[in-house]
Order: sequence, then structure tokens, then C-alpha cells
Amino acid sequence: MNVLRVRELLNDVAAHSDWHFAIGVRIRFANPTLLYQTYPREWINLYADKALIFVDPTVRWGLEHPGICRWSDLAGTDEAGVMEKAAEFGLRYGLVVSVGEASARTLGFFCREDRELDEDEAQFALAQVQKLHDLTEGITSTTEGQLAELRNLNASLRR
Repeated sequence: MNVLRVRELLNDVAAHSDWHFAIGVRIRFANPTLLYQTYPREWINLYADKALIFVDPTVRWGLEHPGICRWSDLAGTDEAGVMEKAAEFGLRYGLVVSVGEASARTLGFFCREDRELDEDEAQFALAQVQKLHDLTEGITSTTEGQLAELRNLNASLRR
């Protein structure tokens, strides 16, 4: 597992657009092996405290489908109001990117406050999530030390 390549990829994603993102890498049994996010801390805390992952239509879509889906296309399925709550934290316009096999998907969530993400941003997000998924092939045989190093990359993404 090349930590430097993962760090460079994450830095490229963070610098590419004025967006916030969360990327869950190789999700198994609803738990990502790695999680990288630049969401506001208050939103992260609320999302965890209220266990919104279990009612989030963007997560459900990503676990069930490969590809790209805009949050606005899922608004009608958001019975718990997750996207409305996210908008209160500046996470108003978003998309979900899903790659990999169903047993270990990698999901990326990218959002902006000011406008829908354009097609170039969507394609960049898809390509980077795919690269991150590919870079983490074989992660189940990674040592705990390497995993800790990969997990610690999240701290450098905070804005």
C-alpha cells in the first residue's frame, strides 16, 4: 500500500474544486476500511450522533449502484430529511460516486454550497474515487501500522 500515492491523490481531490467531500474506501458490512472527509465538524458530529448513515439516501444509492448520481435526483427518497439537514451546514448541492464490487464498494460524496457540480467535476470525482479504490486493492492484508498511517491522512485534509 503506497501511502504517498494515496496522500497525493487526496490532496489533488481537496485542491480540485471548492467542494467538501467524504470518501469511504472499500466498505464492508456498512463500515469503510478508510474514511476521508472535509465536511464541517459540526455536520460530522450530527451525522454520527443521529446515525444518519442508516437513513441517508445517498449512501443507500451508492451501496446499491455503481456510477454517479446527483443528490437532487434522490431528494424524493429522503424521508428522513438528511439532505435538508446537510444543506444547513453548507452541503447543499452534491453527488455520490460509487465504484467497485458490491462486497467492497468505495463511495465518494462531493458537495458545494453555491451550485450543482458541473460535468467536469463529476468526472474528476469519479476518476479519483476509482483510482483510490484501485490503490487500495489488497488492503485486507495491510498491516495495522500501514492502516494507521493511511487513516491519519484524514487529519491533513481538514480545512
